[in-house]
Amino acid sequence: MSKNQPCRAFDLRLAEMRETAIKTSTPWFLWVNILFSLFILGRSWFAPQSLIVAPHTLAALLETMALLVLFISASVIFIMRMAPFQDALWLRKLAKATILTLSLCWSVGFYVLIINEDMRIIFPFTALLLFTALISLYFDPRILLGFIAPIWLTVLVMSLFYTANLTVINAFMWVLLAGLIESGRQMLNRWFLLALRHQQENADLIDQLELLANRDPLTGIANRRAFESRMDQEIARHKREGGTFTLIMLDVDHFKLYNDYYGHQRGDRCLVTIAQCLARAALPVTGIPGRFGGEEFVLLLPRSTPSEALDVARDIAQEMRLQNIEHLTSPVLPRVTVSLGVASWSEGMKARTLIHNADKALYQAKQQGRNRWVLFE
Repeated sequence: MSKNQPCRAFDLRLAEMRETAIKTSTPWFLWVNILFSLFILGRSWFAPQSLIVAPHTLAALLETMALLVLFISASVIFIMRMAPFQDALWLRKLAKATILTLSLCWSVGFYVLIINEDMRIIFPFTALLLFTALISLYFDPRILLGFIAPIWLTVLVMSLFYTANLTVINAFMWVLLAGLIESGRQMLNRWFLLALRHQQENADLIDQLELLANRDPLTGIANRRAFESRMDQEIARHKREGGTFTLIMLDVDHFKLYNDYYGHQRGDRCLVTIAQCLARAALPVTGIPGRFGGEEFVLLLPRSTPSEALDVARDIAQEMRLQNIEHLTSPVLPRVTVSLGVASWSEGMKARTLIHNADKALYQAKQQGRNRWVLFE
């Protein structure tokens, strides 16, 4: 695996987790917005002296924004809960659009509160809202900034226009709040990335273990366990959909003589070459090559008829002729040859029966002089 592949895998996982997190955290964030909007709407009961906005028009505007926040939040919670496909892309887009819309509504609300010239409620209310956003959205800086920026800019600009609200202590509190939010975002994001890296490392390790468990270490093609599992899957699929498929079993002719004469290293290279020939032959017919052990190989052809499988067997034998691997001790030819048995699956047949039939066809090919292919009948 190249160095860039783990990076790409981590980037993809990070993007996926951010999309999942925004959908998961949005309902909680919306519930908090509902509570805040109810507080604004019921301010005459909660804080009659602090949040009463004198001009009727401004009071109506503030209550309209609170009602919008309440309606939007409740509607989106209902939609997200009732959506038939919880992983749908449009749900995540809806969550992002809702967050930006709520930010604009709250910006208008803070505009009204600043005009009312009561900083005692604006700072704690803003701090609570922004820290709520931080907890919910820290994992995606763009979405977090999309919520914070409109509110922050509104408070900053309006405070400059209404200089009575802009004192040294107030300015210090706003700067301190900004620093706390950014430092908190960085700390939470580091924890998020660290946990995600650990998950990615575990996932990579599991993938490697599965690869080792399912691949032949010498040739890189499927081992017997993985091949038989795939064959069981094909049998189950053909039972549902009908049709047939074929199996080719291959054995290297007089491979023991080759190993004894040329050595095990040359023997291993020979087996790797044969596996590569099988893999190339499998490509046009979407076959699955595998090694059963020793010098015995198999090729599963999920969509091939017996006649098509015989063509593939002929192509494999032709490929071995082109490889022209020297085998001076072979009684067949002075090069490496293979014998192949072909068997077809039919309704009701078990995997071990299909393997047995292919093995019998292979035995017949050997009995007939090797370097040939035989169809089980």
